[in-house]
Amino acid sequence: MIVDDHADVRYLIRAIVEDAGDEVTVAGEADGARAALETLDAVDPDVVVVDAMMPVVDGFEAASMILERRPGQPIVLCSALLDDAVRARAERVGIAACLSKDDFEAIPRVALELAGGR
Repeated sequence: MIVDDHADVRYLIRAIVEDAGDEVTVAGEADGARAALETLDAVDPDVVVVDAMMPVVDGFEAASMILERRPGQPIVLCSALLDDAVRARAERVGIAACLSKDDFEAIPRVALELAGGR
């Protein structure tokens, strides 16, 4: 499942996932935390990919909300700025992996790795 406030970014991630092969698919999309929570149980994703910088509720808070509803849900945080502070904050929240927005091509591989235990 992809959670990003920008439709063009969701489109890009979806295209990358669809090009990766049949073993990984996009279960659903949401334009923010509220939409993600409304959609989460219906699409039952193995992995959720969340944008770090979203208006109203950022990706860290969105991840907390998702994990409150679904403990153990693997979450990948995508951030334009990926430094030690971002990684540390993500780890404190329970986010399983962090990727730079420059490394979107790795999303299918990371998602498959995280979904392996599900």
